Amino acid sequence: MNNNKVLFVDDEVNILNSIRRVTIGEEFETIIATNGERALEIFSENEISVIVTDMRMPKMNGLELLEKVKEISPNTIRMVLSGYAQIPQVIATVNKVGVFKYITKPWNNEEEFLPAIAEALHYYNLQRENDLFKSQLEERNKLYKKMLEYNNAIVKNSQSDVDSIKIITKKYVTLKNNCFKSLQFEHKNNELSTYINDVIDKLYFQYLETIPSIKESFNLSVFDEKFKVLEEKGITLIFENDSIKKINYLGNKRIIVLVLDNMLNVITSNCDSGDIILNFSNSKTLNINFLIRNKTSLENMSNNIEFKLVLNILDDMCKTFGGKLSFNPEKFQISIDTNLQIQN
Repeated sequence: MNNNKVLFVDDEVNILNSIRRVTIGEEFETIIATNGERALEIFSENEISVIVTDMRMPKMNGLELLEKVKEISPNTIRMVLSGYAQIPQVIATVNKVGVFKYITKPWNNEEEFLPAIAEALHYYNLQRENDLFKSQLEERNKLYKKMLEYNNAIVKNSQSDVDSIKIITKKYVTLKNNCFKSLQFEHKNNELSTYINDVIDKLYFQYLETIPSIKESFNLSVFDEKFKVLEEKGITLIFENDSIKKINYLGNKRIIVLVLDNMLNVITSNCDSGDIILNFSNSKTLNINFLIRNKTSLENMSNNIEFKLVLNILDDMCKTFGGKLSFNPEKFQISIDTNLQIQN
């Protein structure tokens, strides 16, 4: 037996008893009600596949019942039991509530009654399968659309990555050549030349590790462990407000970490940690500011060739995602505009 339920409604108990007997062993569950009110209660408790109702009943007649059934359970197949004298009323009901079939009293169980019920159930199940198929098709279409959007985003990102790699590679080659020529010609310092080239190589290969670029949602709380280490070293951390750590940003977190880490490394190698203030503020996007409190350290750092190279390369990296890295010695400040999108 499957889960189809057929509700028979008639105020004549002997007819309902006859229906119960004839439907024993059929592949559906038989439910009976002697009036429209009880039938509606049954609908509130069950999923009814087919309703078969008499037309003439006290209080609520068959037409009134089927009108309510159409409202509360539009997928239920509606059928009518009627005598020949009720044909005009049946026709009116067919036109008003959409009756699938009507069975005239008296009926032949094997030739009329059971085949009519079977046909109604077949139609109901077919309708339900079609609805399920449509739902699955809609879900597949949604999934396909998401996949298409994802693939388009990958293609778009891939092209953007290719363009960015070209820019950074050109910068990499140019800096290495210029650095080599300058150091060899002016200083003849092979050890320094090797060190500077290593710095350029390290930054370049770190950048390549951020490819393919992936936009992800994150907030500053993911850096809590890093912040703790910085504070232990004596670096002062200032956040614009208590809620800034909870703001969710969308962007390439890996390249933001790369820029932040390398700026910290080059600044701490030239300045005492106690002279460094790291400030996080938010105005449309996330801004990271390094403030150097010691003027002498700042001046020495600004003349340091490693600092200049790192600043130059990281600025180009920031430009690949629409950001900017700037150095303002008059304000004792290095700023990173991350251009990260704020997620609502």
